Amino acid sequence: MAWSLPAGLGKRAFTRGSLIAAGLLASALLQAQDSNSYILAARRSGAIEIIDPATLATIGRIHFDLPSKKVVLNGISASADGTMLYVEGPIPNNANGCCVLYSIDLATLKTRQVADIPGTTSRAAFVTSDGITYQVPVMRSSYSLSSRDAVNLYDAAQGKFVRYIAPTGLGQGWWHNGISMDDRFLFYGARGDGTAARLWSVSRDATELGEGVALEPFEEVPNCHGPVERGMTAAAGNLFIYEMFGWKLDRRNSCSGVPGGAWVVDPESGRLLAHVATDFYFSELVADRANGELYGISVGDPGWRKVELLRIDATDGTILQSRLLESDFWRIAFAPLRTVPAADVRALIYVKK
Repeated sequence: MAWSLPAGLGKRAFTRGSLIAAGLLASALLQAQDSNSYILAARRSGAIEIIDPATLATIGRIHFDLPSKKVVLNGISASADGTMLYVEGPIPNNANGCCVLYSIDLATLKTRQVADIPGTTSRAAFVTSDGITYQVPVMRSSYSLSSRDAVNLYDAAQGKFVRYIAPTGLGQGWWHNGISMDDRFLFYGARGDGTAARLWSVSRDATELGEGVALEPFEEVPNCHGPVERGMTAAAGNLFIYEMFGWKLDRRNSCSGVPGGAWVVDPESGRLLAHVATDFYFSELVADRANGELYGISVGDPGWRKVELLRIDATDGTILQSRLLESDFWRIAFAPLRTVPAADVRALIYVKK
């Protein structure tokens, strides 16, 4: 499958950045030295799999002993230097509490709790974006954070927020997401029922968001208006927006004929350029920007009984490879690691922070 892109769109470089629980991070930090990038996959049962992106084969597995059995692993990332894994897991001694942040030292497999639940003071020291968790105090360059309804410009050199920019005239019921592109941010807002969406281009010196551009309607299903949760990613110079399936807001629970796949969007005009991977229902899409590829978890049904890991050519949406995964809830990331366990191992020495 191929399509024609507007002149210059296919050549644009997208830098690191994506929406996280607290916001959007984009920075010019260097990747870990002497590291290779892998697909990181955390599953409900407590196993963390490290997957070769070229073959989709699991090359290492870490078993994480959960403090409780009711709340499960709910996210995976790596440190910027490639020496540490971070996982979102249950609160110690609280069977229903989600989620605190744990670290696993890849050299020693020692595990400890490093931050409390989102919104607490200890979480302010950690920012996760595009598969990498950064410790804010050690950042050396300026970057921006975007909350779920506004953009907060943060100057790392000064160690403080310098500007807060919010869209105007949207009213209630809008969801937000974002991703970085060159030296600016693409800030995305959509009405919760999926009936309207806008995209703003935000530079580092911006003082207001303006009106942005309206996106062409997509994902429309008669008599089924949401709520709709969407994700974003970018690779090979293309911006992808997709409906996120498999979670609480999966529209397939109440509607039929909900389209899958991802849409390629022109960030300048809001025009839809293509609809790719239409047979798959993604819970997540992550990008290997160096190689122009995407990796996605496709959830064949809302109960996660059919789960596939897909490798996708981001230039034209071709499915390059697929692997069936065990029925379970999965979260993935794409990040560099210095050390990879060569077999099944167990995270050691749980220590509370």
